[in-house]
Amino acid sequence: MRDTAERITGWYVLLTDIDDRKCAEDAVLASERDLGSIINTIPMLAWSTRPDGFCDFLNQRWLDFTGLSAEQARGWGWGAAIHPDDAKGLLDSWQMALVTGQLADVEARMRRFDGEYRWFLLRASPLRHESGKIVKWYGTNTDIDDRKRAEEELQRSETFLAEGERLTLTGSFLWRLDTDEITFSEQLYRIHEFDRDSPVTLERISSRIHPEDLPLLSEKIEGAQAGSDSILNYEIRMRMPNGSVKYLRTVAHGTRDRDGRPEIIGAVQDVTERRLSEEALSQARSDLAHVTRVTSLGVLTASIAHEVNQPLSGIITNAGTCLRMLAAEPPNVKGARETAKRTIRDGNRASELITRLRALFSKKEPTTEPVDLNDATQEVIALSLSELQRNRVILRREFAHDLPVVTGDRVQLQQVILNLLKNASDAMSAVNDRPRQLQIRTKRGTDDQVRLIVQDAGVGLDPQAMDRLFQAFYTTKNGGMGIGLSVSRSIIERHHGRIWAEPNDGPGATFSFSIPPRHGGASDAG
Repeated sequence: MRDTAERITGWYVLLTDIDDRKCAEDAVLASERDLGSIINTIPMLAWSTRPDGFCDFLNQRWLDFTGLSAEQARGWGWGAAIHPDDAKGLLDSWQMALVTGQLADVEARMRRFDGEYRWFLLRASPLRHESGKIVKWYGTNTDIDDRKRAEEELQRSETFLAEGERLTLTGSFLWRLDTDEITFSEQLYRIHEFDRDSPVTLERISSRIHPEDLPLLSEKIEGAQAGSDSILNYEIRMRMPNGSVKYLRTVAHGTRDRDGRPEIIGAVQDVTERRLSEEALSQARSDLAHVTRVTSLGVLTASIAHEVNQPLSGIITNAGTCLRMLAAEPPNVKGARETAKRTIRDGNRASELITRLRALFSKKEPTTEPVDLNDATQEVIALSLSELQRNRVILRREFAHDLPVVTGDRVQLQQVILNLLKNASDAMSAVNDRPRQLQIRTKRGTDDQVRLIVQDAGVGLDPQAMDRLFQAFYTTKNGGMGIGLSVSRSIIERHHGRIWAEPNDGPGATFSFSIPPRHGGASDAG
């Protein structure tokens, strides 16, 4: 208080409690600091703009990622961090959002401070006044680069898989056993020629299966539904709407999804072309084998004529003798009877020779039967003996008496033996300084295999040509076709055996083949 002379006469003090206000101000400052910390530490890039799109704030993570300062990025300067290829699309989307006031959601690449670009998902949302007017835009940029790369890799893998399925005519499927829901790949739809708009069901699949193969399909379906853990591997035919037939090879196995539900995952390959090729190849081999047998007929004609001529001459002689005995006075009935028996014997012998000849050179389907390899070899030798003798070949035979019976096509096996004998004889045709010895033997091989060996004393084999001996059209003979050994190998392999050649210690070569014995069959050779 002051008097009239402006002198202080006393002090009066008023104390006002502002603690609540100060606490409130401190709380606001602390909240602002916390908000700033949150905005700058959230694991994404955050920003805000004015209603016209002018950028007025970028959080610290945004600035640290791009390496730009706040002054450089303010306004529209942030565009410098956008990949040039994505800039126009991003700006067009952002302008559209500013005009319509709708949420913005765009993917674009942003340049990191070290120059590397990464994919981001840019999202912006408007803040509106009570009147509905936009007063602010807030946005975030989320790093999705790893996800984009994973998506691209997945898409690339799917593309590779689809292309691989197309090239190999293979499709894949998933069958959920609890719901019978079946999912086909694109290629499998094409293989079955199904309409993509219609669901795949077991009934729909069954409608395509060849009637003769429906029991097989039912068996496989029942096995899968029963929970069999074995791998499904089978071939089945499908009859298409146009009447054509497809051959499908299915390989599948049972598994469980993440929820433990049973499902079947598998692949189906269209093997129609392969099957048709195999059938054509089999027919070609059959025709080739027939041609080989017929080609050999000319070589054996003289031998056959000689063999048949002997019993025919005997029949004529016996018939004349029988007539003279019957014309005698008194008739020699007993002698005539014995002569007639010899006539019948010679007739049967001639008939057997003709039967063997017809069987050897007839074009018929292979037949499987028990075969005594010793007997089969003896028959071939009987047909070839005259030819061998004419070529001055000394034949030695050595047959095992305990040889097991084999199962196979007798005529085809005889064809192999005949080819080996003829090759051995031809190999010695130019040999004049030593005996032309040919040895043919049968014996038990390893694992009780039945083995036949043909050994000659000819010109031998070229070691460099050993690997090509059994290839089609490879020959060491002048004028040879190179077919015989190739066909022989096909026949032996069809009998689950093998055929090979090896040089002798001395002159010549040895050709051998071995085939498994008849399962459970005892030896009846000897």
